Amino acid sequence: MKHFKYKTLVVVLFGSCLLSCFLPFHLLAQTLQKLNSTKDFIDVIKYYRYLNPDSATYYVELGIKAAERKGDQLGKAALLNQYGMIDDNFARYRESRQKYLEAEAIYRRKNDQVGLAMVLIRLAVVERRKGNYDKSFEYAMKALKVSETNKHKLGILEARVVLAETYYDLNDYQNALENLRLAQQLEKQLPLNNLMLNMYDDFGAVYNKLRDFDNAIKYVQIGLSKSHRVEYNGLRISLMKTLGRAYQLKGDTKQAEKTFKEALNFSRQIKNVLREHAILTDLAGIYEKKQPDTALKYLNQAFAIVSKYNMYRQQITILDKKSAIYKQTGNLAEALKAKEVSSALAEQVFYKDMMKQVFNLESAYELQKSKAKLGELAAKNKEQQLLKNVILCVAITFFVVLVVTLIYYLRSRKLNSLLSKANDELEESNEVKDKFFSIIAHDIRSPLVSTISILKLIGDNELDETMQKHMVAKLVSHCDSSLEILDKLLKWGQMQIKGVRLHLTEFNPAENIKRNLDFLQQAADKKHIQVSVAMPEQIVLKADADHFDFVIRNLLANAIKFTEPHGLIKLTAQALNDGFVQFSVSDTGVGISEARLEKIFQLSAMGTRGTSAEEGTSLGLVICKEFVLANHGQLTVESKVGEGTTFHFTMKGHLKKTT
Repeated sequence: MKHFKYKTLVVVLFGSCLLSCFLPFHLLAQTLQKLNSTKDFIDVIKYYRYLNPDSATYYVELGIKAAERKGDQLGKAALLNQYGMIDDNFARYRESRQKYLEAEAIYRRKNDQVGLAMVLIRLAVVERRKGNYDKSFEYAMKALKVSETNKHKLGILEARVVLAETYYDLNDYQNALENLRLAQQLEKQLPLNNLMLNMYDDFGAVYNKLRDFDNAIKYVQIGLSKSHRVEYNGLRISLMKTLGRAYQLKGDTKQAEKTFKEALNFSRQIKNVLREHAILTDLAGIYEKKQPDTALKYLNQAFAIVSKYNMYRQQITILDKKSAIYKQTGNLAEALKAKEVSSALAEQVFYKDMMKQVFNLESAYELQKSKAKLGELAAKNKEQQLLKNVILCVAITFFVVLVVTLIYYLRSRKLNSLLSKANDELEESNEVKDKFFSIIAHDIRSPLVSTISILKLIGDNELDETMQKHMVAKLVSHCDSSLEILDKLLKWGQMQIKGVRLHLTEFNPAENIKRNLDFLQQAADKKHIQVSVAMPEQIVLKADADHFDFVIRNLLANAIKFTEPHGLIKLTAQALNDGFVQFSVSDTGVGISEARLEKIFQLSAMGTRGTSAEEGTSLGLVICKEFVLANHGQLTVESKVGEGTTFHFTMKGHLKKTT
């Protein structure tokens, strides 16, 4: 029966391919009705994911609609997970994360632990690729815990592989190897799957970093021997890339070049642009010393790919490599040009305070740029002096000498103006950096001092068990507080550098409010605080959903923090006549003094402790104000000491008309 079903699926796939070439679309749609189950759709999607991503997208959207018609929520979640991976492959991280979160919500509602672990791992991968390693570890550890609780070996293997990759990104190769070895122990207990190929590729990458090239080649070749199925095409390219890198580092350039070219041809054959640009970059590395023109040709091809798909980190890497090659060949003008474009991209993508190396590189190139301009000025000065001597020798009139001198003066003045402007920009950048570090010193240092003190008390082994548990709980509280403060500091720093960016969508805020209430419910229950929500179901907002989530979460968290135990918090919403919706968060807490109210939305405002000594910072309200204003709304506050506080904010929206 299983063989019959497999053959039927192959026939349907083959027939779909033929019909897509020769039949009208409505006849193709009739044929696709033979794909009835979610598993059938997923098999087709996996087949096309790298071979033809557009076809994979078509099938996944078709499958989601079919699952919705049948009321198959778990099937829809599985298809959303596949959709997220398609977006992930093309570095569309915002879109993939949104699909994973939607799938996660379904798995939690249906209490599907295997599916939940699977989608948590995908979220961990997205955060790792974005560089959010703390969130990546958090998601991966949650997935590992779920899989271990349910004794799901495939989920455990996947979590270990993702943890190893995250440790690798942080240059912690010993922990990476430890997780890979734990994953390898499960290999014989499971059938061959893509995770095992990932594991062998990761072994190769880690051993390359440890310069144990023989082990790297051994593990990668094992993976390649298992990667000949179509669904493993993408992983096969990754393994070939790692193998070529091992040969290159070992000094076998000829074998490395051959391996990279095989990988490049295969990636183009299956249209896998995500891996094609990486292979092109590695090929350039082989030629950059002896054949720089060939290296630049490969880098230009790679840059065209990453630019098309807005892969900013890869653009920066390629531009830096091009700049180094231009500098090596003596083409300083092109080297500086590539570096300036790279720096501009870095300014758009990364936080200035977290990119100290970029600052140093920018400063070095600015210095080199200034020296080049000064050298040019010196050369022109010599030229003018020579011209002046010639003019004097041939008795040219004083008027011509005056004109030449004036031209020299104007050019010098323009150069000084440009240098002055560059210095002003550098000083402004340093001021932002200094201000940010002063905030870090103020809001992060105190929790860290308390944490170190608690750790020393525990380390002395002089506390009884009850007091030690109390201290550990206090330590966890300090760490949570520090993490919350750091997250807000990073958001603030991002706004200072890049400004507030909007991603406007239309959405019903009820689901966002419910998700954030679920996140904060434990804190409210701990203080026996009742949280009530009253709002029309038909509200539709036109705003940035991430900004709305942050504002709601921060205002509710503050209300819980500053409300006495057994208090009451109300969240209400109403549509206004001017095309806005007003949200109000009221509490029966301690209230805010008039003196503090005047500075509540300013960066200079100092943080206060909650009714249960919860630590915090005023940065949350500063960010809330920025987000609300960016969405064309207003944020206001009313408060009386001892009676409570109410925050009101507005965003564009309306009531959806019912039919």
